[in-house]
Amino acid sequence: MKSPLRRLAVSVAALGMVWFAGHRAPGYSWFQYGGVDVVWPGAQSVRYLSPSTFPPGSTPHTHYLAATGLWNLVPACDFVFYYADLAEDWVIDPLDGISYTAAVPASSLDPGVLGATYMGNSGAQWYDMDQVFSDLPDNVGWTFDPNPGYEILTAPTPSNGYSFLLVATHELGHALGLGHSPFGDEPPGTPWLIANMNPRYPAGGTMGQNHIIELHTDDRSGARYLYPHSGPSGPPMTDLAGANYSWGDAVGQGIPVFFEPPAVEPGAELTLRSVIENFGTTSEFYVRQGFYLSTDQVIDTDDLLIGTIEWDLAFEDAIDFDVTLDLLADLPAGAYYVGSIFDDLDQVAEEYEDNNAVVYHETLTVNQLVPVINEMDQQIVACGGPFVGPTPTLTHPLNMSPVTWSLDNPEPGMTVDPDTGVVSWPEPVRSQFLYTIYLRATNDAGSSTQILFLGVEQAAPQISPIENETVYCDAVYTGPTPTVTSPECMDPILYWTLVQGPSGLEINHSTGLVTWVSPLPSAQPYTITIRAVNAVDEGITSWQLTYVGGGDYDGDGDVDLNDFATFALCYRGPSVTTPPHGCSEQEFSCSDFDGDGDADLADFATFALRFTS
Repeated sequence: MKSPLRRLAVSVAALGMVWFAGHRAPGYSWFQYGGVDVVWPGAQSVRYLSPSTFPPGSTPHTHYLAATGLWNLVPACDFVFYYADLAEDWVIDPLDGISYTAAVPASSLDPGVLGATYMGNSGAQWYDMDQVFSDLPDNVGWTFDPNPGYEILTAPTPSNGYSFLLVATHELGHALGLGHSPFGDEPPGTPWLIANMNPRYPAGGTMGQNHIIELHTDDRSGARYLYPHSGPSGPPMTDLAGANYSWGDAVGQGIPVFFEPPAVEPGAELTLRSVIENFGTTSEFYVRQGFYLSTDQVIDTDDLLIGTIEWDLAFEDAIDFDVTLDLLADLPAGAYYVGSIFDDLDQVAEEYEDNNAVVYHETLTVNQLVPVINEMDQQIVACGGPFVGPTPTLTHPLNMSPVTWSLDNPEPGMTVDPDTGVVSWPEPVRSQFLYTIYLRATNDAGSSTQILFLGVEQAAPQISPIENETVYCDAVYTGPTPTVTSPECMDPILYWTLVQGPSGLEINHSTGLVTWVSPLPSAQPYTITIRAVNAVDEGITSWQLTYVGGGDYDGDGDVDLNDFATFALCYRGPSVTTPPHGCSEQEFSCSDFDGDGDADLADFATFALRFTS
């Protein structure tokens, strides 16, 4: 980015010179004098604040004290910053024993310098460290947002500015005796840890998706090294955290954690940079880190889990790593926020839980695939009934949806539901060949088709209803020619058969026409049932035939005296079932109007009713 974040000015005191000597590769550095670490006597320092640039109660005053509090709260470290508000402005003098803090015109600092610390020592003890901050750094100013996001830290502009809390925290690290980590002039590719004491803005950046400014593990380790706790042990403190910044190409300048590639298809690999740290005083084992995709900027366990890894994180550990995950085979297309949660199962009881989740600055695009329709089974429907097809499916339903369904070659009357893809044909037309239907699915990525084979077969015969009929004794009965309800679907009929009927009734097996040459009398109607058979199945129908006695024996169309003469020959009385001499069997049957086996007065009464002259 710019020139170094801040200048570390070293002053020469009366008793000798301070220089960088200690350096825990690739971590924190500190100062030594004559081979001895230089520290504050009593592990404490008082910061005196300029009343004109850090007036009590002002936002800069509050943020500066917050930065001192970050160093005061390092567990297992005995160092403490105190402060005092001066009545009047002081002179910057690193040898007067007053650790003075003020803002100065940007023109009095080297170009690009945000803040500087001037150090004075007496042998192996500090006695003065003055600090100055640019009043208008880089001509863009400061931001006093306590939780600066990526856009603020990575590209300071007049609308947002540099984070004062972050810069003040860095300068106060110098004020207790820490150097840069790394120095910043190492060859490219030199390993280093993300830390507040990194020499280039935005230093260690922030922690967690709430963008909290905290001291990194390397900063805490340096403070503990210079000011180790001595005395009764306090309760162990557990705090695991995820960092928002990692090392970049410029040695000592952090960059937002990232992933690649920026756009993927379902099932592809995604590589993520992640930084996890142990801020507490305990070692933690078997801690799960979960990686998630979210549709919003808040990462939580309700989001889509895409991978996990377990860690053993010792006291003062920090791990900066890349992890490659295989994405799910099917993901809805769109933009996702990528994130991770260290201890996502919440199995570790921590002092602070608000720094575990990290959300990446850029969004991941899951590309939509061109729809591919799964193969569909061949469908068979009987002619004469409606066809409703199966619901088609996609190979990647989450990713490829929503789709619009259509037909490339619909048959007359055939439709498709554009939302479900279900094909409907209320009156399918019988065909000896399969219909080849091209079903198309279209989404924003493109379209494709799948073939639905549909067979419309001959339907089982359904015989049209036949009305009940009446037959006279002296007439030949010929039934109506039966038909099927849908000849185009049910023909050809292979043959007709008689299932039920009176003795002597016959059927034409080709036409289904029934004939009864000599109807016999019956007191009850006859039931006639016929069957039609085709290549698919069979169908039956029934009707009733009522027998009605004759009377017109000579067949001249009336019942007169000539017919009476014949009836008289056949009349024998009750219970006489044998025709007399001169009366034929047929004539005797036709005289038995009520069908009780004799010709008696009851039959005579019926004949009389039919007599016309």
